[in-house]
This record gives sequence, structure tokens and C-alpha cells, in this order.
Amino acid sequence: MLLPKPQILVIHQTRQAADYASVLEKTGARVSAVASFEEANELLSFLHPDLIVLSANMPEGDGRLYCQQIRATVVHPRPVLVLLHPSDDVNERINAFRYGADDVLADPIDKNELAIRVLAHLRRRQEEFSNPLTQLPGPNMIRRMLEQHLVSDRSWAAMSIDLNKIRVYNETYGDLAGDQLIKALGAILTDIADENDFVGHIEADDFIMTTPPAEAARKAERICQQFDTISTRFYPKGDLERGYLISTGRGGIRRRIPLISIAIGIVDSTKRRFHSYVDVLTTARDARYLAKEKAESCYVIDQTQSDAGRVEMTSSKILVVEPDGAMACLLQETLALEGYIVDVTASADDALEMCKYDPHPDLVLLESNLTDRVMDGWKLCQKLKEDNELSKIWVVMATSHPDQSRALEAGADLYLPKPFDMPSLLTEISQLLKKSLA
Repeated sequence: MLLPKPQILVIHQTRQAADYASVLEKTGARVSAVASFEEANELLSFLHPDLIVLSANMPEGDGRLYCQQIRATVVHPRPVLVLLHPSDDVNERINAFRYGADDVLADPIDKNELAIRVLAHLRRRQEEFSNPLTQLPGPNMIRRMLEQHLVSDRSWAAMSIDLNKIRVYNETYGDLAGDQLIKALGAILTDIADENDFVGHIEADDFIMTTPPAEAARKAERICQQFDTISTRFYPKGDLERGYLISTGRGGIRRRIPLISIAIGIVDSTKRRFHSYVDVLTTARDARYLAKEKAESCYVIDQTQSDAGRVEMTSSKILVVEPDGAMACLLQETLALEGYIVDVTASADDALEMCKYDPHPDLVLLESNLTDRVMDGWKLCQKLKEDNELSKIWVVMATSHPDQSRALEAGADLYLPKPFDMPSLLTEISQLLKKSLA
């Protein structure tokens, strides 16, 4: 798997700087060499080295003081400071550490020893910048990798990857179980990645992968397939057979949540020009958010056209099924003020017939305890969800029934315990109807 090349800055008098830079380049790092602190300051204004090798005795000043300056002015992540000191006096070398050096070596030093010591520091730095859960490169290394991609002559694609509904999974089974699921995703990405691919772990369940553009869609498909195969091992048999989890929000609002799936957004350097690593991350995440609108694992490839996917907004139609006349009137007036087209009935039989009218209502706000002898709210909900033509209608069941799971088992998309908060109801209805327009 590909890793970003470390960046090293050598500050030394001209001849030694060239010698040291030459041997350090053999470690695979990108090396810049300068002969003065002034030149170093110019480079540091845009270069972010992982490690600085500098001489203690420079014509323009003391290298120890420059270490102190770096510590005071360079923001995180600060480079490792390796000071080359000509003195054999132990006290002088110890004093150099007090000024801020991370390591103090002899000057001159054997080139092989310098290379080995620098590699040890870089290895330690890589470990510190890796995500502690998956041991994959973390945010700082991701930034370095994307910045190197941006200046590279090679084309590349970036995939933003995360898990859908991980919060509900953690609430149901605990954070430790969620961590195991995230580690499994990291292992899948590492397994699928080729030697020229990069995989990074930003935070929580947020990952990024870079690969050649021609490979992106195929690898995204493999990620989805492999995750769907192994994710079933992370559920108890009963929940797996039921096919969904139950999420409880503020005010006791309950909704059915699909089982964990993967969302992937893909961007391609051959189709869009990126100005910074942040631009890459945000554009890939925007594409990923489109993938998250699907219940199943899927990927979305970024479309550069600004009008792509535009949806024409229309007034949504809501059917209120409520036997309490005063409540029905309140709901009708409140929803109408929000711009919805509202019909009202107290009968389950009439509601079923009204749902068959063209156009169908977009959402049914349903009370479970209806006065009909043949069909109550539970049966009406089941009939709507069993009908292929009507099953896409959102059903919000508002009830004071003590069995809070029964509404979701009947097929309702949302459960609200009565009495409910009207602003919360309007918010939930708005979010459901926006999904219909997506």
C-alpha cells in the first residue's frame, strides 16, 4: 500500500548540506537543502517538512536558537528537529535538548548512521500520525498524500467512504462493537488496495482511498460487496432476521433504521480540477452524501455539471387520519400553513380509498386507534405497505398505544408518541418528504 513520501529539510553549510541530502534521498524521502536560516524560513512558509536536520554552528547564528524559534512559531504538526553538534562535551549536547532539539548527533556524522537515525524518527512519526484504532494513516498523512497527488503528473481518483447508521448501531450494541465494525472496514480497504493505492482513516468511520481512475468504480463495487458479506456477522440472529434496528430520538420518536451499509463518493482528477486537499475531501464527501440516500451499500461518482440531479419542487400532499375532531382540525390548519395540500378523514376505510386516488398522497399521518369495526390504524398501515402501488407512501403513526414497537412492526416509517410536540412533527414530516424529492 502506498504511503506519502516524507519531507526532509537540511540546513547546513553548502558542502555538507549536499552530502547529507544525497544520502537522505536514498531513504525514499523528498529532501530540500539550504545553507542559511533565511532560506529555510522562505521554504517553511509553504513547505511542511516531517523532519529538519540542522547544524548547531551556522555563519549567521546558533542552531539551538533556531530550534527554539521553530518550536515557538511552527504550528502542529511540528517537524522533528535533529541538531548536528560538533562538540563532544556531554553538557553542551544536553543543553541543546533544553533549547528544543528532539535529537542531537555528532557533526560530522557517518552517513549511514544519519540515514538510520532519520528513518527511526520518521517511523515513529508515522506511528504517531496513524489512527489508533486501525493503524492506518491519519489526517496529517492524508493531507500529505493528497497534496502530493495534486502536484503529480499522474491521474488519480479519491474515494470518500463511511458507514451508514453507525450511530444507531453503537447505541444498540455499544461503542466497542462499533469499533470492531470500523476495524473490519479498514481491513477490507487494506485488502482491496493495490501497492500503488493509498488508504487513510480520517476519524470515526470516515475513510479515504486513492487509486487510478480506471480502477475506482470496480474497487468501490468490491468494497460494497465484501462489507455486505461480512457485516452480517456483527448482528444477533434475531435482529438480522428482522432486517432493521429501532432508533429512539427526542420526544420518544421512533423509526426503523436499516442495517449498516457502505456509502462511497468518488472524484476523478481527470474530470475536475482541485485547488487544495480540502477541495478533494469536500467534493468526495458531497458525492458520498448522495450515496447515503440509498438504504443499500452503493457508490456515487461525482458529476461536474452544476445542474445534475436538480429536482423540481412541488407541493406535497398529506392525508391526516384522525378520529379526534379538534386534533384533526389543528393538524389540517398547521400543515396547510406549511404549504402542504391536506386531506382529512376519521375512517380507515375511507383513508384506504383516498390513498388510491391519483395523485396518491405523499404521506399519511395516522392514528392507530380508529373507530372502524373492520379496520383500525394498524391494519390500514399494513395494507398500505403490502400494496405495491401504495407502499412508497410515507406512513407516520401517532399513537398513545403503550407498545412502542408495534407501529414500526406494522410498517410505519415513523412512530410518534402522543401527545407530541408540533414543531418536532413538522420537522420529521419535512425530512421524510425531502427524501421523496431526492
